[in-house]
Amino acid sequence: FIAPRLRKRTGNLKSLTISSYFEQHFHDTTGSIRVISALLILIFFTFYIASGLVGIGRIFESTFAINYHSGIIIGLTIGLLYTLIGGFIAVAWCDFFQGIFLLIMIVFVPAYAFSTINGIPAIINAAQAKHISTSLLSSPTDMVRALLLACGWGLGYFGQPHILINFMGIKNPANIRYAKYVGITWQIMVLTASACAGLIALAFFPHGPANKELLFVAMAQSLFHPFMIGLFICAILAATLSTMDSHILVSGAALAQDVYKKLFNQDASSKRILLLSRIGSLAVAIVALIIAWDDSSTIYDLVNYAWSGVGSAFGPVVIVSLYGKHITRQGALAGLVVGGLTAAFWPYASTTILPLIPGFTAGMLAIYIVSYFTRDLTKSQHTPKAKI
Repeated sequence: FIAPRLRKRTGNLKSLTISSYFEQHFHDTTGSIRVISALLILIFFTFYIASGLVGIGRIFESTFAINYHSGIIIGLTIGLLYTLIGGFIAVAWCDFFQGIFLLIMIVFVPAYAFSTINGIPAIINAAQAKHISTSLLSSPTDMVRALLLACGWGLGYFGQPHILINFMGIKNPANIRYAKYVGITWQIMVLTASACAGLIALAFFPHGPANKELLFVAMAQSLFHPFMIGLFICAILAATLSTMDSHILVSGAALAQDVYKKLFNQDASSKRILLLSRIGSLAVAIVALIIAWDDSSTIYDLVNYAWSGVGSAFGPVVIVSLYGKHITRQGALAGLVVGGLTAAFWPYASTTILPLIPGFTAGMLAIYIVSYFTRDLTKSQHTPKAKI
């Protein structure tokens, strides 16, 4: 739905980032779309990176008795080293091997834990004892909640630059078909195993784990030899680093390509852009470190905030750029700003609805409403004036 068209469009326009693609597709000569896109990426991706650091710090603290703050510094150093030295190729290969390793571990641990309990009846009994429903669709209200939850996370996939950049970077567009099956299969297996781990934990931990965010770690520690536990911890670190390095890479590229080159030095050499990209990656990582320094932050809240913000800002614009008609530059810019701001401030409202739903909806409405009122203006700007 997205990958083939996006790869073809960005290839034809020779766009290296999602921000530059928006600029070229919507014929933005002012640079406003590119700069606003880059700033949104920098803001929300900083929270993404911070969430990864929080996870790494908690793992080091609970498993190796290393101070939380020392743990996040170690994790950030590892992620920065191979990202800054190797760039996109290093990140792509690391993601590949880390993804395989994670898949094996996240399937094996819950499966082994399941063999130690009394099967599915034990899970059902534990859930009933804790007043947890084992049915997703037991009532119309539950159906609505399930739908909102699916939309509250699923819509975000359309606008994640660190995911879209992988589509844009595929060497041969013909390989997208195979990549689709590999990616979807991996997602189904990992997400199913993750959900099963949570269900199995109901019976495996009668009184609940000490820290719900470290459930997988606690399960591994209860089942295996320290050597095996080390392998499982590596799987978690691999998942965290593979996500974090993509965010660092995209953030650095956005700062160098879309802010510095566009606003300050359009004739900058490729070597200078590469250097500034690495400096930008380092700067964003340091800000993320400052955010993660507060050990009261939760991984879920940080990830949800970043995912919703980026998905709300970029998702609607990506979709209309590939399938929409009569979308103006002003409409695209409005979608970026309205979607991003709605998701950014929605958590401060007293509601359980995830920020992505109102943010995505507001962004899409802003695109079409503003495009409708600026369509004639855009036509007049692109119509050649008659020579007298």
